[in-house]
Amino acid sequence: MLKNIHGYFDFEWQFVTPPSRPPPQAKGFQTIERHVDETLQNESAITLNDRIKADIVVMCQERGLPAEGDKRTLIENLMEWQNSMPVPGPSTPKLYSLDPPAAVKKISTNTVSLNTLLMEANFQGEIKYEELQVGRKLGSGGFKDCYAGVYHGENVAIGELRVQNFTEQDVEDIKHEINVLKQLRHENIVRFVGVCTNIQHLCIVTELCDNGDLYDYMRKARKPSFAQMIMYMHDIAIACSYLHTRRPSIIHRDMKSMNILISSDHRAKINDFGLARIRARANASMHTQCGTPNWQAPEFWTSNPRYTEKVDVYACGLIFWEILSWAELGFPYHKLTEHQLYEAVRDREVRPPLEKLRKYPLSLLQLIQDMWKKDPKRRPSMSYVVDRLAEYLQ
Repeated sequence: MLKNIHGYFDFEWQFVTPPSRPPPQAKGFQTIERHVDETLQNESAITLNDRIKADIVVMCQERGLPAEGDKRTLIENLMEWQNSMPVPGPSTPKLYSLDPPAAVKKISTNTVSLNTLLMEANFQGEIKYEELQVGRKLGSGGFKDCYAGVYHGENVAIGELRVQNFTEQDVEDIKHEINVLKQLRHENIVRFVGVCTNIQHLCIVTELCDNGDLYDYMRKARKPSFAQMIMYMHDIAIACSYLHTRRPSIIHRDMKSMNILISSDHRAKINDFGLARIRARANASMHTQCGTPNWQAPEFWTSNPRYTEKVDVYACGLIFWEILSWAELGFPYHKLTEHQLYEAVRDREVRPPLEKLRKYPLSLLQLIQDMWKKDPKRRPSMSYVVDRLAEYLQ
């Protein structure tokens, strides 16, 4: 049912619920008047203030201290702990829509005719195929094959289009994606390099993100620090805010962990703008169904959907939940069929479980819950989300 980008492009994927991990052991405590905390003994209020808030939060959590409040309060709690709190003793073990899709009109086309259609869009950044060094295959699916490659000394991703049996909508989507990509310039959005309209090799060339997509990365990489998870979330939020605050604004409409790429320097970047739409006026609503149901906002699920950029806010809330759980809880609603998902999420307002994430600051979990509220008007803007996440990076 779901489509996985595998770094760049869609292919069919069968998900398996990740095995549960054994519960952590609880710490025993013995009380004495004073102790030395090896981590804190060389710290002062000044040196702690030089750290970002996310690190301070983790230090408080490790000592069983409150993780809520401003940075100054958290530092004061740590200093008090160093001077008077109990010392840890030895550890003691603690025991869909169900209707069939409408027939899609196919067009009989070949590379030459498709090439002509795309060239009519008057694209800038034409790349000669001979200038591309094509390397290993990264993934494939639908009508795209993606390869790692090199262009003028730069590592790039080369998405070569397979054009047999294209639909008219496929052609329009390709033209649209290129037109959106080429106008975006942000460090947290996958950078468009150019398009190759060689008669035999029609390619979209973008920057290469070595760690692939976030969905796969969470399943193969060790869980990062809380600070790093906040950085991923902040990257996603600031890129989404950039899209929404452009004039005219852009709604991605298919935000999900498969469409977030992770670069070699561990920056998160939004990818895949095939479904993105430009919102001409700030008070205008969109009306097209699209995207992957598990990350879709409830307002999509009507015969005549009306929605704003708040659909991206909803999806980002789910992505943030995935990041905090780091794939240990699967992906959103992974046990539900499409029909069950619609009924549970839209009609009963079911949301992903938060019980196992209670170790994180309550204010952060509340922000995520606000982002996935059913009423779009009650969801915060992505600019607000950026500001709240930035507090943990100061």
